[in-house]
Amino acid sequence: MKVLIKIKDRKLEFLNRKKLNTEYKNMLNTNVISNDELVFSDEYIKANYKLIVPFLNELIKNYNIKILAFQNMEIATLLLPTYNKLKGINAIYFDSEDVLSYKICEKLTKCNNIKYISANYIPQYMFELLDKYGIIPESRDEILFTSSFMELNNLINYSSIFYKYIVYVDFPLTTDDLNDFASFCNINRNLRTVHVNLPNKVNLEQIIYLLHEYNHKNIKIIIHGDTLDEDVIEYLKKYHNILKKKYKIKPIITYSETFIKNNLFEETNNIVLKTCALLLLILIIGSIALIFGDNIRSMKEVSKIQNDIQEYIIATDHEEVVSKMEQKSDLQIKNKYLASLTTINPDIKAWLKVNNTDIDYAIVQAENNSYYLNNNIYNKKDPTGWLFMDFQNTTEELSENTIIYGHNRFVNGVMFGSLNKVLYKDWYNNPENYTIRFDTYYENYEFEVFSIYTINTTTDYIKTSFDDKKEKVELLKTLKERSIHKFDVNVDENSKILTLSTCGSDTTRIVLHAVLKQ
Repeated sequence: MKVLIKIKDRKLEFLNRKKLNTEYKNMLNTNVISNDELVFSDEYIKANYKLIVPFLNELIKNYNIKILAFQNMEIATLLLPTYNKLKGINAIYFDSEDVLSYKICEKLTKCNNIKYISANYIPQYMFELLDKYGIIPESRDEILFTSSFMELNNLINYSSIFYKYIVYVDFPLTTDDLNDFASFCNINRNLRTVHVNLPNKVNLEQIIYLLHEYNHKNIKIIIHGDTLDEDVIEYLKKYHNILKKKYKIKPIITYSETFIKNNLFEETNNIVLKTCALLLLILIIGSIALIFGDNIRSMKEVSKIQNDIQEYIIATDHEEVVSKMEQKSDLQIKNKYLASLTTINPDIKAWLKVNNTDIDYAIVQAENNSYYLNNNIYNKKDPTGWLFMDFQNTTEELSENTIIYGHNRFVNGVMFGSLNKVLYKDWYNNPENYTIRFDTYYENYEFEVFSIYTINTTTDYIKTSFDDKKEKVELLKTLKERSIHKFDVNVDENSKILTLSTCGSDTTRIVLHAVLKQ
């Protein structure tokens, strides 16, 4: 490819010339054709950016050029390394029908002199990013979704892309879908689950490659469909361990109600058995549908709340909220973002994060230990509830045992639905997982895990304070002895501990204990 550079009306135009006119036939790498036309080969440009930049700057200075104009995105991408080194340019025009790519957009945000760009189509989420850097964007075509992937997940702005926890992907994927998924992976930092429907092997490999390429770890890929191509199943079987250990991606295959119904029905030949099986199937499917539907609902609701909270943190004036709170207390507020959330719900007291789980939530506290079992953070009736701190605990000064409760929504992983991960060797054999973050208005705390276990329902560890040191030491000894893994962590009569507790079943509990780091 040859790039023709023209100077016209104080614009520096970059045009594609795949075939050269006969008068250029003796040209090698580059030649000056006239006083205002030059031609470079793409190989020459790639190998000589350091020579190209001062040459272009000389042209810009001599001809008082303010605007760059690119015939197509291919040339614009070729010249990416020069953008922030060209002096005096304040506007860029993209003349082609192509969509402005995130790669180019991201580069433009690093150019302090660029104040205006014009393209045939600029994705809506890029407007927020460009505006943040003081760049005025013009999209000459109607602003719509660039791909079905963006539309399906309602990714309308930069913030919604950055904080998205769960996405849905419909196959087969178009080139636009793949490009937008790559841009999403590049921007996003909170992805946990990818739902895919009827994948083909090629697109599934591309999705996994992009997740790995942009360093997304501990991702759960849930694969849905009545039937799956055999090459997809063989691929998952063959590379299951690699995906899980190297890429840290856990593929899970689920089947629709129709698939389950048809397969169970075909196996029954006797009419009586068919009738009984069908009745049983209806009950099972009804139960599964209710459970699955409730889990999908709660997963979407929690994801939306989490996204709303993150967007609220970004948009809220923390100082105004904090100032009012500090007037009512002698304590200085350290985590202003957390204190500002009290305008959503004054019961919000802390934030809890457990590594390599989905636990990364604001913590609430009511006047009892039952309210948030059936109400969410917006005080709306919700069987998912919310993670809450024991009503006897305090955050101004930590209690001897700070206890956090929550439902175990293990199907969709919300609330304490992923706490069971701590019971697996790949979690408790990784020292990076031992530190648990617990932030209050006033301090950032780090606790170190010293015990994890399941136990028949008991209340012996549900104590926020102790009558005497002996009672405390005896309980701490018991908690350490229960642990399924021996942690090399000391606890004593002066230790302050954090306890996470959820249901393992109707009759058991999953419990984690950690001690405050000194």
